[in-house]
Amino acid sequence: MIEEFHYHIPWRTNNAHPGRHASNQSGSEQEFHSHAPLMSRPEARNIDVHASLLDPFGQFVVRTYRQRSSINVNLIADLSASMNFQNKMQLLGDFCESLAFSAYRSGDHFGFFGCNEQLQEEFHYPNRWYKGGLPQLSAKLRSYHPDGHNCYGIQNSLEFLPRQRSLVFLVSDFHFPMAELTDTLEKLIKHDVIPIVLRHPLEYQQLPEWGLFRYQDNETGQSRHLFMRPTLKQNIISQFEQKQQQLQHQLSQYGRRAFFIRDHFNPDQMTRYFYEQ
Repeated sequence: MIEEFHYHIPWRTNNAHPGRHASNQSGSEQEFHSHAPLMSRPEARNIDVHASLLDPFGQFVVRTYRQRSSINVNLIADLSASMNFQNKMQLLGDFCESLAFSAYRSGDHFGFFGCNEQLQEEFHYPNRWYKGGLPQLSAKLRSYHPDGHNCYGIQNSLEFLPRQRSLVFLVSDFHFPMAELTDTLEKLIKHDVIPIVLRHPLEYQQLPEWGLFRYQDNETGQSRHLFMRPTLKQNIISQFEQKQQQLQHQLSQYGRRAFFIRDHFNPDQMTRYFYEQ
């Protein structure tokens, strides 16, 4: 059974399609907006007797409402080689499955963009309403072994996003230069971006105290040997945590704080993330 989570947006969409999100569109009697003269809005069933009696011009006054509308939900995923580390692709598949199903249940359109050096055609699903979500995409992600040297293709995927404001989940381990991240966030400034950071304890925590340790850069394939000792281990952990704090600060400057997924994805924690914002 696919578990869903509930996402919330603090802004009003301009989408005309009915849904469950606050919008700027006039529509059915869902959310009171304002009063208007009956002559300009000939909707007799919405006459407000009390407001009409108080009108200084003696006009009949009607209530106007805003409808609830749908939004576009997009997932941009890093498919570079570093995502091949441990269970990151499993985590990405789990998150994608839950998000696509949640969008389907909310009546929202969903789009997926998987990128390494380029936007990958086999992992490009345009924005539309996918009945039941996209379980086949999640299965494909879990069995995929990324080998790209970088994720610069994220820049290419941005041109396929909807023109109107949408909810964008940016999923990566974020092992790329801060300058590239800044450039990407600048280009996504009109959208509501949710950074999803995938981490694994073996990346920096579960290191040996002593001994010869082989380190490999998954992006470039280059490796080196280090003689691990407590001081070096502590330096590696400190530098990693410092970079993580810099990442948090960088992301928070462009809106939402990062959501970290480490051992497994918990939909309830994702729901809590939205309602704690």
